Amino acid sequence: MTPGTPSVQAAPVSCVAFRADGRRLASGTQDGKVTVRETSDPSRPVVMTEFAHRSAVLAAAWNPGASDLLAIGSAEGTAAVWRVVDDRPPHLMKVLGGHPAPVTGVSWMPDGQHLLCQLADGRAAVWQAFGEKYLGELDDCVRLDVSSTGLVATVGANGFVAVRNLAQDRSPLAGRAAPAVEACAWSPDATTLALARRDGAIEMRNAHLDPVRSLTAGDAPLRSVTWSADGRHVLAGAYDGTLTALDSANRPHWRLTDPTIRARSLAIGGPVLATATFAGRPYLLDATSGTPLTPGLSLPALPAPTRPFRDGVLAAEGRVVTAGPPDDRTVVVEHDLRVGAIDSLADRVVVSAAHQAVRVARLDPLAYEVERGITLRAPEPVRTVALLGTPEITVVVAASYDFRLYSWTVDWTGPPVGPGVVGEFGAGIAALQRLDEQRLTATDHRGELVILALGADGALNS
Repeated sequence: MTPGTPSVQAAPVSCVAFRADGRRLASGTQDGKVTVRETSDPSRPVVMTEFAHRSAVLAAAWNPGASDLLAIGSAEGTAAVWRVVDDRPPHLMKVLGGHPAPVTGVSWMPDGQHLLCQLADGRAAVWQAFGEKYLGELDDCVRLDVSSTGLVATVGANGFVAVRNLAQDRSPLAGRAAPAVEACAWSPDATTLALARRDGAIEMRNAHLDPVRSLTAGDAPLRSVTWSADGRHVLAGAYDGTLTALDSANRPHWRLTDPTIRARSLAIGGPVLATATFAGRPYLLDATSGTPLTPGLSLPALPAPTRPFRDGVLAAEGRVVTAGPPDDRTVVVEHDLRVGAIDSLADRVVVSAAHQAVRVARLDPLAYEVERGITLRAPEPVRTVALLGTPEITVVVAASYDFRLYSWTVDWTGPPVGPGVVGEFGAGIAALQRLDEQRLTATDHRGELVILALGADGALNS
């Protein structure tokens, strides 16, 4: 880990973190760069310093007790503490290594001494950071947040939510089931925990995890959640790039959708909301109004998935996919969550994706009845899908919301083969477009395009 120069082509932003006073914003990118910007005027952020890591920077957090200390987590399994002062080069103070998986999150305890490192394998490591002393780990922890009073909320892989006071005991003070939770965040006064769900709902619970109320951000799966600085609004980010601010009465305060927003990370700095993006620099908004402060990023929301099919259309409406004439469509596929993408092949095979569930169905050649349907489970949430091959041997291609392209082979006589990783895109995958039954294009968020084709062995290659 050494100071370096910025890359020629800006990489997607993975994480954002505001200093407590809101005057400095740190961001980390997929190519390992950390940038600190001065944000006194958020419409004109100024780069103060940059430094580099050997691998993707996935998390950042300013120390609550020492405003010049920044913790970051990286894909190579290390966490590091840097001293970042305006008038001198960044200085690496501590390296906390040996983690068995990428460090996807870093969170300081209020004492400014202890650091929690969220790991990609579903655990969290507890460190005394400045003594470089490993204190143990929290099991079954895929998301966590630390309150201003030191309560640690964790979300497990199966939706079990727990609250701990690590200063007293590592055992949970409270634990409750909360299925399908993707993220959690304490209110500024540490009295309420917001749980963001895959169905677009936000559960509000007290410190004992008793239900308080439920809010509805929309029907898109949520990826992140935070609070306004005054605690009056909850702000949620969905996988499709939608940001929503809600008040305690479940009234939408504002809503904005931009496909370049990468809702993996949100940060509040006073009246400003920062988000990660695929555009190579953080996206800044007025948290009160939702007005973009960063120029040149806002894009229109993508239209509802629809395409011509037989004598009518194939369309996704909420959780269902219908086919047929516009005034007489038949339901062919139904999901538990909102459908985000669809495709069809030879007027016979249809595919749809809702979060990580990909449904592929072969229809009767003369009707809209499903002859056979198969549910595929993607390793990551799916942005878009495409079909190649024939109705007899079909290749399902799915692009994740981040960087990977997956494929399955379905011959309809046995279990599907896959998923296999077809490739990775450094700027994320924005769209798939079939050219013919053997070829498709994959386009990233920079507009770069790759053509992929089925080989003689049935494998998909660029």
